Amino acid sequence: MLSLWGAAQRATAMQGGTLPPPRFVFLEINRSCNLKCGHCFYWTENDDDRPDYLSGPRIQEVLSEFRDMNPAGKVVICGGEPMLDLETYFRVTRQCLLLELCCLSVVNGTRIRSEEMADRMILEGPDEISISLDSPDPAVHDRARGVPGSFAKAVAALRLLVAARRRQPRRQNRIFVMGLIFDESYRDLDRFYDLVLNDIGADKLKLNFLQPSFGGSDGGDAFFAAHHRVDPEELTRLIMACAAKYGLGLNPVWLQQVGMYFRSLNAGRQMQRGWWSPVRTREHICNTYERNIMIDRYGMARLCFSHAFRGMQLKHYGDLRRFWETSEDVRARMRGCNRLCGISHSVRRESSTRAATEASAGEVSPGPVSPQGTTSAIVRPCESM
Repeated sequence: MLSLWGAAQRATAMQGGTLPPPRFVFLEINRSCNLKCGHCFYWTENDDDRPDYLSGPRIQEVLSEFRDMNPAGKVVICGGEPMLDLETYFRVTRQCLLLELCCLSVVNGTRIRSEEMADRMILEGPDEISISLDSPDPAVHDRARGVPGSFAKAVAALRLLVAARRRQPRRQNRIFVMGLIFDESYRDLDRFYDLVLNDIGADKLKLNFLQPSFGGSDGGDAFFAAHHRVDPEELTRLIMACAAKYGLGLNPVWLQQVGMYFRSLNAGRQMQRGWWSPVRTREHICNTYERNIMIDRYGMARLCFSHAFRGMQLKHYGDLRRFWETSEDVRARMRGCNRLCGISHSVRRESSTRAATEASAGEVSPGPVSPQGTTSAIVRPCESM
């Protein structure tokens, strides 16, 4: 499904005072998780207050309203580990299929353990399925995820999905890896791309960069403090080398912002405070307020994941549009926000690839890569950034 609003059209509309519709709705369905990631605290929570969550009928109503606002919109299922609630997870994906809304999801892979579940993911699941990997090194990944054997489960899930897609050609879901870049993983980028594209045969390795730990408090963020130091010049050289070898077609503005982000971190202080550290990025790199609505499990809508900006409770049909169209005060404040979440894949202004930045027909994902580094590009609609 093609986007109704390319980058140029959106810029023109914003300058002319016309508010384009949201492009993404992020829908949180739970908070619990079965791993113990050092860079996330959601696993310390539970879903005991599930009766207070947005109900199934209200979720369907919100998705229908989003489709009415933007038929080319994309729904991102969030958690916790969202596949711990399979009933809600597949209710959302089936509703997106019914409404012809593109659906995306990042999961840890632990619930995709059989051919049957892999087939279900391909037939009923998201259009874009991303599995989280923190490193191509099993020991590094398992240490970051806090559970031995989590690397093996993630890679096994990816292989099951790739095989299921060959068995079920009716849907050509995209199968991605969401890679975390931090001090223990960034020097292994070439091995990371080789594992994902050549060995596993996934469509793409997306790079996400270490931020303060999700769900953290002012009580301390030991993982972020210990692992945020990355040499920005070395990292950008390594990314550029992989771009040449694997034909990635990267966006140079995005790459410059990646270097700027880590230079900002390296000059920062009080990093052990995580989100409460005073460090900020030197440049404004986020535009979530122009394209995203984040809806938490209780039905509270915001323009980003932070609670620093006001939201609105979605109680009735029409509230989603009302929130989007009456939040210019929030946008005005967010245009001056340089918090570290701006580098996140979910909210950053610049796509990692030139194709997604320049083309309106969807992002170009690298296909299988030969040992010599040649690639056959696969153009698919319904891509995320």
